[in-house]
Amino acid sequence: MAKKFTAVLAAGLLLTLSACAAEPADMPQDETHKIASEGSPTPTPEVQNLSTAEVAATAGAVIAAKLGFPNSAKIQGEDLAALAEKPTDTLKDIVVLPGNCAAPVDDLNWSPVQLGTEAARTDFTNESQNITGSIEVAKLENDKDRQALQGHFANVSTILADCQSVKINGLDYSETLKFSDPKVESADSALYYTRNGKYPQDSLVLITAAGDYAGMVSFVSSTPLDDKTFNQVATSILDTAMTQVQ
Repeated sequence: MAKKFTAVLAAGLLLTLSACAAEPADMPQDETHKIASEGSPTPTPEVQNLSTAEVAATAGAVIAAKLGFPNSAKIQGEDLAALAEKPTDTLKDIVVLPGNCAAPVDDLNWSPVQLGTEAARTDFTNESQNITGSIEVAKLENDKDRQALQGHFANVSTILADCQSVKINGLDYSETLKFSDPKVESADSALYYTRNGKYPQDSLVLITAAGDYAGMVSFVSSTPLDDKTFNQVATSILDTAMTQVQ
């Protein structure tokens, strides 16, 4: 399969940019990963009761624990349903420069759980809670889902080609997003990016497709993640998850 470059900021790393927010620099990434960092681990159901997507996400979380992220929580019920809804009006009262990058950046609010009806996600963090991550797997139910995935690939390819540095200007804040290719050859798509707002953050997102499923691993940290060793950690989690759907 030819390599495609893509990533998301949404269910894994939301890029919700509301200039009206009281604390615009309080990054939504923290909100989407807070269950793992603040909540108690969710008991794992019996294997025979798990869907294929849940088996895959669970396998990824097990490897994550072995690689230094032992605190995990399965996202389910209303929390998972909420993540399945793509955020709207994320660029309201926001000026994106260059202007041609607005639509591709807005599309970064896409993620696999928005596809189909079978989806699973587990969040995890390390002991110090300096880095949080997630593994997300969803079934591609039909051609519409596959087209959505390909459309997202195309939008992120545009970002990597034309929008490596994007300025976000709101009514009361401003920040710069910088995007780059982390060179993870085993992933179908990959993106590394930084935000320089009040609380600077680095993120790594990998996406791959196998059979009728799409999987995503995402990490966010207050410290740099642009390291080959960390890329291998993320790749191992995603590869392990996706072997369960083949």
